[in-house]
Amino acid sequence: MIIVGITGGIGTGKGLATEFFRSRGAAIIDADEIARELAQPGSQMVADIALEFGRCALRPNGSLDRRKLAQMVFGDPDAVARLNAIAHPPIGAEVERRIESLVRDDTAGVVCLVAPLLLEAGLGDTVDRLLVMTTDEGTRVRRVMARDGVSEDEVRARMAAQMPPGEQVERADWVVDATGGREETLRQLDVVWAELNE
Repeated sequence: MIIVGITGGIGTGKGLATEFFRSRGAAIIDADEIARELAQPGSQMVADIALEFGRCALRPNGSLDRRKLAQMVFGDPDAVARLNAIAHPPIGAEVERRIESLVRDDTAGVVCLVAPLLLEAGLGDTVDRLLVMTTDEGTRVRRVMARDGVSEDEVRARMAAQMPPGEQVERADWVVDATGGREETLRQLDVVWAELNE
């Protein structure tokens, strides 16, 4: 079994890469999905976030108000660090639990760990190979604005809170540039898949 980390800044095409690898039969562990599962109303993570940032980070039903929290932390490196200190340890523990389960079952040849903050969260040692998705800044901004219904300033604040693309690329085994559109991106992913199965 080989574990491939898939990372890249916001709006770089990680979703398309995930879709591609899933269609090829890879097992997928999605750190964002885990974060959403761990941030259910009444969870320890939500309680810790409310304690750190105030109940204004929650909706009236007790669920996390992700957009409000994003507005509170992005643009403030100290706030981002405090949020990450709350979220990263339980997410990392659940990632490791799921990997151990897949190792025990021994049914997956390729496991993809998809995590936008894979390197920042200290999960780099969890993977055998690293795929970094990239695209030009303008495309990233337009994609995220359309996807999340947020302003350009909000997108740029989120981007500023992530590791610079150059640092990610330096650590990558593969870099897939999604600037050229879906078909060109899939062609590059096909090359990665072929190399994984050599």
